[in-house]
Formats: sequence, C-alpha cells, structure tokens
Amino acid sequence: MTKIFFVNDTSDSANWGCRATTAALRSMIEQHGEITQVLYLRRMSATDRYIQKDFKRVEAYCSQIFTHLPTGKSLTQYVNTRWIKPRWARLAGSRDAMPTTWDEFHSFALKVLAGEILQPERAALETCDLVFINGEGSIYDRQRKGRMMLFIAYLAKVHFDKPCVLANHTADIHDPVMAQMVAKVYPLLDDIVFREPLSAAACRPFVRDSNSILSADAAFTYRPATRTALSAIGNRPDYFSIWPDSARGFDPTNPYICVGGSSIYSRRDRPTYDPIPGFKALCDHLNQSVAPVVLTAPDPKDEKIFRPIAKELGLPLIALNTPTQQAVDILGNASVYISGRWHPSILALTGGTPIITFTANTYKTQALLQQIGLNAQTFDALNLHKEAKDIIELAETYIAQGDALRQKLQEQASTLSDLAWQNVRYLERLKQ
Repeated sequence: MTKIFFVNDTSDSANWGCRATTAALRSMIEQHGEITQVLYLRRMSATDRYIQKDFKRVEAYCSQIFTHLPTGKSLTQYVNTRWIKPRWARLAGSRDAMPTTWDEFHSFALKVLAGEILQPERAALETCDLVFINGEGSIYDRQRKGRMMLFIAYLAKVHFDKPCVLANHTADIHDPVMAQMVAKVYPLLDDIVFREPLSAAACRPFVRDSNSILSADAAFTYRPATRTALSAIGNRPDYFSIWPDSARGFDPTNPYICVGGSSIYSRRDRPTYDPIPGFKALCDHLNQSVAPVVLTAPDPKDEKIFRPIAKELGLPLIALNTPTQQAVDILGNASVYISGRWHPSILALTGGTPIITFTANTYKTQALLQQIGLNAQTFDALNLHKEAKDIIELAETYIAQGDALRQKLQEQASTLSDLAWQNVRYLERLKQ
C-alpha cells in the first residue's frame, strides 16, 4: 500500500472548518493509501528557530570534553540545551527554519540535507512513497504555512524524487513574493487540485491541463440530518449548550438564522475594526424582524466577538467545541447563514441553506458564491455598520424564495460533493 506523507493536517485546530475538511479529506485518502507520516498545521504556523551552524562546532567540542565522564552523555545534553544553545542564539542570532523568498529555497534545502533544519520532515520525505498536501486556504500573503507547504513540495520533487500532490486548496497570489514561489513550484507537481474557480484562473499560467483541475472542497461531502430528525432531538433545553456557552432558546423546530464571523478580523495586516457593534445591531434587527438568530463560533476569533453579544441580547451561541456533525446539522437546516467563513458556508450549503457572505482573508468567499451559483455581492466585513440594511434585505429575499432556492442550492452542493473526489484522483490512478 502507498505510504503517504500527509502535509497540513488541520485537525489540531479549534476551527470548525479545519477539523471538518481534514477529516473528510483524510477519509478519501485512506481509501487509496496509508497515511504513515503527518505534518500538522500548528507546526507549520509556528516559527521553528535554528541556530547558525557554528553552534554545531561548539556542541561537538563540549561532547569531546565530557565524553569520558560516567554521566558524559547526559551532562553534554544538559549543558548544550540549557546553557550553550540559548546563549549562542542571543550572541550569534537565530532565524526561522523556513525560506521567505524563492531565492532562498536552494540554500534552505541544503540545510535540510545537512540535518540542520526540518529533521522530522526530512525523515518523512525519505520514508514515504508520496507527499499529499492539503492546501486549504494557506497560500496567501506571505503566510508561513503557505511557504512551508511549497517548500516541502519543492523538497519532495527536487531533492527526494517523490510524487507530490497539492489538493483541496485556494491560492491567492496577490503578493508578489508568494506569486513567485507558486510560479516556480507548481510546474514541478504531479497533480494540483483547486477547490474554487478564482484560484484556478489566477494560477492558470503556472499549471498544465494534464496536472491541474478545478474541483471542490472536501467539506462538500458532509450531509446534515433532516429538519425532522434534528427537531426530534435538538429542541430539548440546552441540548446544544457546551459550557461555558449556552444555546438555550435555540429551537430547531422553527425557522432560524445562523450568523458567524470572518477570517479577516483581528489580523495585524488588515485595518483595525471592531465588529461587535455592527454584529450586535445586525443580529438584533434580524432577531426582532426576520427570524430568531443563532450565533455560531466556528473559530476562536468568532467566540470573542459573539460571547458578549449573546449575553447582551440573550441569543443562543453554538460553541467552538461543537462536534463537526452537529455543526453540519445546525447550519444545514438554517433558513440563512450569514458569515465570512468558507467551510461553515459550505456545511450550510450541503443542506440547501442560502449563504450571505462577508469578505475574508482571501477572495474565497466571493469564489464560493460563484461556485454555488448565487448572484449576490460579498459584503465588506470591515464596514458592517454600513452594510446591515442590504444584508437584511437579502436575507428576507432568500427566505421568501423558500424550498425552490433550497433545492437548487442542495443540488449544486451535491454536484460539488461528487466533484470533491477529484482531490484524490492521482491516488486513484496509481491503483489502476
């Protein structure tokens, strides 16, 4: 069986979408091979420092001094890790073990081969048969996680001669540094699977028809419970409450509107904006005049936004730690879902729920509207106080269209669910 190094496992994230899409994608992959090594999102996002190679000489010198003592090995390790290494880092300097530009890829690859950096990843590359990268929304700006997955892909192809697939992904290449990395790495890959059309169009100059395809996100393969089934168990008091948050007052037997946040908030590279007043006014109006509002916290940033709103307005809040399938059931049976969240919007669409989108950290929410066939604008998440009137009007329009719109969206979501299996088409070909 094919031994697979799975890169960017996002199941170690609290985010609903990260957990949902990784679980779905891994299930697809495991039908065609064995995942033997995993690189998690947390490691990809966190800075991994390395010390300049002169430290190696100091380390070796210490080993020579202590080698003949009875506790020489443990003493050497203690002195090096607790005393010499941190002081050497301050004196000699240290840097992230990840290239920041395309021009650094070769020199950093030599450090990998010399055993100076990325030792676990090197071991995985040496022992696997294939590298499968779950791209998700990581390739944008100059994000470390995006740079790391492209560097791993480069190592796999150029230095370890391993097949490499980049699937289930959005690539927003407005940043020229990231664009150059994409332009250099994508032609090396064995298969490239885009999850939405805007990325496929943007990267068209860097791919071939034979090694790229427009597919859909693995999260489209989820299916919500029916409204009848959900109502039978979910209308009991506090059934969906997860301490310290409360979902009291949520009654799935009646129509309701779900509201979520956006990936654009609390980012240092975006304008400062407090979304709480805008969300509070929007939710209050929807709750009073359109349908009961259920707040959702698919991400820790959303949790910080909606906890005070839930408390002040007395609205139910579906907590961050809600299990994936329960989140699918709730979103997929809502009358409308309003947010700037990619994956929760997909989970809503699997039940035919119309989505109203805000801007996000990339153009993915605009792309999702195009993919699902909704001819509507994506509202500015940094101007909620100005957009509320139009959002409310659109919500009323969607609700008025009723089952006809829901059936249309559910059918399109079902088509995209089938298309999502193209994410593992390269693995399917290996078995033929």
